[in-house]
Amino acid sequence: MDNRQNNTSENAAAIGTAEIVEALAAALENRRQRAERSVIGSFAEQNGMSVGELTRLLEERNRRQPPAIPDEMQSAIDARLRAADDRLITAEIRDVGAQLGLVDAQAAFLLMDKSGVSVKEDGSVTGVREALDELVKSKPYLVGQSPSFGTGRTGNFPRTGSEGADYMSRLAEARRVGNNALAAAIISEAAAKGVALR
Repeated sequence: MDNRQNNTSENAAAIGTAEIVEALAAALENRRQRAERSVIGSFAEQNGMSVGELTRLLEERNRRQPPAIPDEMQSAIDARLRAADDRLITAEIRDVGAQLGLVDAQAAFLLMDKSGVSVKEDGSVTGVREALDELVKSKPYLVGQSPSFGTGRTGNFPRTGSEGADYMSRLAEARRVGNNALAAAIISEAAAKGVALR
């Protein structure tokens, strides 16, 4: 019994280490590509050429030489970089969305125009607020409605503000990871405090 537990622990550690190494390799490749774009821009400016022309010449040169990374590996790296960028963008959507009162950050991610959204080399994300502002204009149902209070009523009135945004953020994260039990618990806790969630 102990040997099986040790083997399972060693396998889990090996898998975690392999994922870390792959993530590191992907991050290094991303950094290399960004540096390459910067150098091309600098060379183009120094030599009176357009970035497009210099990029085309470099691509022609690279086609004549064998690639350093096999295509399938490069595709995997590119996919991981896109996934990492999507996670950063989603986190920014949750932060900005909480300020705007968004009901569902995942829906906003899927529906918003991401053409103006970019992830900088330092990991910061730009363009999300502008994209969300446009999305909210075209799809106002993504923003929670302010509760209407009746007169003369007693009891737990629905609450808004940072408490509601906190519940929405926690609920969105629970839904994102697929933890339905946690999502149900968050909705119940919010309802008990008079915070209406969707």
